[in-house]
Amino acid sequence: MPEVSTRSPIRVIVHAEHRNGICDKCKVPLEIKEVTYKGKPKDMAVCPQCGGLGKDVGQLIARPISIEAPPPPSCISFRCLWKFITDSLFMALLSSYHFRRVAYAEKNRPEKRKILERYRTGSPAPKTLWQAIHANIKLRCPICRKYNIDPFLLRR
Repeated sequence: MPEVSTRSPIRVIVHAEHRNGICDKCKVPLEIKEVTYKGKPKDMAVCPQCGGLGKDVGQLIARPISIEAPPPPSCISFRCLWKFITDSLFMALLSSYHFRRVAYAEKNRPEKRKILERYRTGSPAPKTLWQAIHANIKLRCPICRKYNIDPFLLRR
């Protein structure tokens, strides 16, 4: 299970990928066949033309990401409490960003419309509080998503 690190106390863990049943290379529907994988029989998606098989076969729709909460403050000093509050706010904004990103990618599947790869994979993810605020605003703005422009630079 790959891990992506952001700011120190928050860990982002990638659990799975949501893919459709169409081969990336051949653009033909995949077939489910029983194959021997590491000495055990398994049902896997196999491309009938190129023979590609495994979990990573098919067009990526979205990669959901789970986020762990920051650890509780270790002391009651202002510095520790402020760090916990900012880490909690960042975690909430990052979680909101990944929720919106996955919902946007699910609505715009590869066969429907081409979207930026960052909305499908989740990387690069926001690393600071300001980047998380900016990414959430950008995901809400349909013009910013479509043309990949900055929402704060729309003025002439």
